[in-house]
Formats: sequence, structure tokens, C-alpha cells
Amino acid sequence: MNAVSRFFDRFLGRGDWAVTVPTLDGPLLPNQELEEAQLLASLAEADNLVHTEKGMLASSANRLLRFDIAGKAEVLQEFSGEITALAHARGMTALAVDGSGVVIRGGLHDGRVATGDEAGRLTCVTALTFLDSNTVLAANGAASLPANAWRRDLMQKGASGSIWRLDLKSGKLELIRDSLAWPAGIATTGSNRIYITEAWRHRVLAVDLATRSTVPVLDHLPAYPARIAPAFNAGYWLTFYSVRNQLVEFILREEKYRKRMLAEVPEAYWMAPSLSSWRDYREPMQGSQLKQMNVLKPYAVTRSYGLVVHCDQNMKPLSSFHSRADGVVHGTLSACEWGDDLFVASRGGARIVRLSKVASGKRG
Repeated sequence: MNAVSRFFDRFLGRGDWAVTVPTLDGPLLPNQELEEAQLLASLAEADNLVHTEKGMLASSANRLLRFDIAGKAEVLQEFSGEITALAHARGMTALAVDGSGVVIRGGLHDGRVATGDEAGRLTCVTALTFLDSNTVLAANGAASLPANAWRRDLMQKGASGSIWRLDLKSGKLELIRDSLAWPAGIATTGSNRIYITEAWRHRVLAVDLATRSTVPVLDHLPAYPARIAPAFNAGYWLTFYSVRNQLVEFILREEKYRKRMLAEVPEAYWMAPSLSSWRDYREPMQGSQLKQMNVLKPYAVTRSYGLVVHCDQNMKPLSSFHSRADGVVHGTLSACEWGDDLFVASRGGARIVRLSKVASGKRG
């Protein structure tokens, strides 16, 4: 029966074969809040924001930086590879270095580096969070790709991602969940339940650490969810790679075209989501992306976008902040609160912006 159902879904263009994309509506109604936000600092490859007792940490490729509230930056350390994830708790900072596993700075496990099984398995860490003083939860985006190959994993229709529990004392790894389509964010809830984002299936999942049971709590999203950051009011900030595009959805279902594109076209020019746009005339576009009278319409179809969504403790969206097709604050992969302000890292826009007085439970 399933085979028959799949055949008719493909023939009729429904279910997994549909190319329709949910609209940005309700709490996700587009605005220009991110585009109009105050610039805190320009930073190439801006990513991975976390608030600490001494300021805000951010990553820029292989550099770990600390910012004060005025935007002054201090380089704390440089690593051999790109920093792909950050977490901070109890005076400890956990970092994922691309292809090398998890490193700890400060606190109880200061100086810890990845070895053995961990270094071999956690090669594509996309997100980290502390479960307690001795335990870290890690999202591994894919089994055989680096973290910066997220576009390739999407266009190859990958589903080899996993969630792991890492004991910082022994280095023991415990698999929590596998066969995930690029888990890019992870957050605790104060109980055995955790939230994870599954980017290529456009949803947020709740996973019970005790039973491993998994249920969607937010699905059919119009964009590809990235990291989850805690909000002061027990809610969450959900960030996104970019919005979905009907042409990309169509290409993902056209096997011959998709495989030829991957094999013959340089990755920068794939018809695929991106963290930034309009940097090269060879980039693909659709009709609505063409400038009219030298103006790009904000509602044009776009490969890159900036989006941060404020959710309650049950992951129900409350409000959102956008940088639309004509903006530059795109590729918003990380956000964190600091006092009453929300700070957002725009990797595509090479900057960190400040949204004033939207945190601490306020709805933007």
C-alpha cells in the first residue's frame, strides 16, 4: 500500500513530491527588523554567539573572539580548524573544531581535547549544549561531510546526521538519535526532553533522552532551521539558514538534473540555498530576482534570507525578525540574549547586529 501511495504522490505531485512551500505568515510575517537593527560589529564568517559572565563569545572561521557590550572585540584563541559550534555553562566553554571533536576551555574540564572514538565520530558538529557539568550533547550534521558542506548534504538529500551524549570525564559517546537530515540545533528544557532542529525536513523535534521517543513539535516550516538559543522567559530563539524556494524543491525531485548539477556546476553557482546573494553575476536567479529600475523587490524569490523566530517553551512561534531579499543581514545561524537585547550573527552579511529591548520575554 505504501508503494502504491508513493506512486500516486509522485504522479499527482503531492506529499513528499509536492513543490509547494509554506508562506511566511502569522508570527512569521516578513518585516525589516534585522535589516534595520543596530550594527554591533563587522566580522567575517560571523557565527556561534554565546553569552558568558565576561562578555559575548563569537567565532570567525578558526578564531574565538570575545565582545564587550560596545562591540569591542578581543581574539582569545585560534584553532587548527574552523569553529563549528559553541556552548557555555558553569564557567566552561565547549567548542567544536571542524573534523576534531569537542574542546573545553575553562572550568572543571579546562584543556580537554577530543581523542579516540570521539575524534572519529564527531567530525561534523553543528551544535552543542551542556546537559550538566560533566555532559555535553552534540549534534553531528552528517556522517561523512564537514560542517561547511551543508549545501552539498541538502542537495545530496542526506540523512546521516545524529545526536550524541558525550561524557567529558571518560570521553564515552552515547548515540541518542540517528538518521537525521542535518540536525543543526539543540537545546535542553530542564527535563529529559530536548529540542533539536532537522533542517532538511524543515522541522523541530522533541526527543526524550530516557526513552529515545521522538515527536515533531514544529514542522512544515517555510525555511531551513539552524540553531536554538535559550530565551530568558523559558522560550527559545530559532535561527535559520535561509528560506525555502520552489525551484530548489523542484530540483530536489528531479534526479537527473540534480545529479548533473552537482557533478558539473561549481558549488557557488548551484541553484541551492545560500548564506548570501548578489556577489557574482553568475549566480542563478529567477524572474522575480531581476532588478527593475535598479531596484530589487523585497518580496522577490531569493536564495538567501535572514530570519530569527522567538518561540515559547513549547516551540510555538511568537514573533520573528527578518532581512528580506533586498537586504544583506542574511545567513543568520546564531543568536543570543544579553540583558534586554538580542544579538544575531549574520554569516552571509559578515556582521553581528543588536535588536534592542526585544529579549527578556518581550515579543519584539
